[in-house]
Amino acid sequence: MEDADADLPPTQKQTKQAKFPCIRCKKNVAKNSKSVKCHICQQWVHVECEGMPPELYNILANPEKYGTCGMSWSCSSCQASAAKVLEVVNAYEKRITDVETRVTTGEGKMKELGKEMEKMKDGLKERDDKIDQKLDRKEKAIFDELRQRDSRRMNVIMHGVGEIDKEDAAGSERREWDRAECLAILEALRMGMEDSDIKFSRRLGEASGRGPRPLCVGFFSDGERDKVLRRARELDKTKFKEVSICADLTWKQREEEADLAKEADRRNERELTEEDKSKNLKWAVVGAKGQKRLVKTAARPQGDPRPLRGGWQGRGRGSQHRQTMDDRRGLRRARSESDERSAPPGKK
Repeated sequence: MEDADADLPPTQKQTKQAKFPCIRCKKNVAKNSKSVKCHICQQWVHVECEGMPPELYNILANPEKYGTCGMSWSCSSCQASAAKVLEVVNAYEKRITDVETRVTTGEGKMKELGKEMEKMKDGLKERDDKIDQKLDRKEKAIFDELRQRDSRRMNVIMHGVGEIDKEDAAGSERREWDRAECLAILEALRMGMEDSDIKFSRRLGEASGRGPRPLCVGFFSDGERDKVLRRARELDKTKFKEVSICADLTWKQREEEADLAKEADRRNERELTEEDKSKNLKWAVVGAKGQKRLVKTAARPQGDPRPLRGGWQGRGRGSQHRQTMDDRRGLRRARSESDERSAPPGKK
């Protein structure tokens, strides 16, 4: 066992003045007394005071004999403190383990979240691409519609203009015939135009034997076209009363006018008040082709042959209210053929 004076400084060993109190009895631990030293608190204690069994003391005092070199001993106070410290350490270790587990779990969840975010990004990119494609198609359709309207703004469509009565007529003969007919109609309207004032004239659609095809006539300015449209109603007073003239509209414009007619019917069915009915008012589509609008106007009197949807416009530009029913059917067929030239593939 260690000597009680082993840790004394040289001066203290010589003077014998240093004391090593027993941690139990507080008396000095002599050099030749049976005592042990706590390896934790480094304090000495008498074997008797500690109540240590003799066998344990012999093992601690003779480590070479019993092969216990490196074996240490701690007092009961230090053991109690060490137990508390160990409890705290174990608690911290558990907390650290829990944190590591949560971190590991969190890393896994973060990876899963990262994958989900990548999927969301891919989905959003795909959606944006589809939206861009739709916008591109929509913008293209808008630009196409604007180009069509601009290319037609100086044109008129003449319905009911007879074609050359010669089956084997050449193309040049047919074109000369159509141009001559167009000039005759303009002269009947007192337009004062010559051949050089007409930009072009061409038939629309293929010949079907169901009546003359519509004749598309182009002018060099929209002012000339508007003048022709304004005077179109005067055809009733000429030999060309079976001819009607209207603006050259795109398929979209005709669809918009058809929607206006449906809207007029809907308003007449659902939105007319009792006051409107008492005043004999109804919604009607009025205006020239390409300039139609909805207005509330007086309904036609009983027995008036004019269509209600036209309101009180009189004959209008190119209407045929004086024609027989057969004439009207023929004109409708001719107009439907002209409509096919600009209708989208799915609408033909």
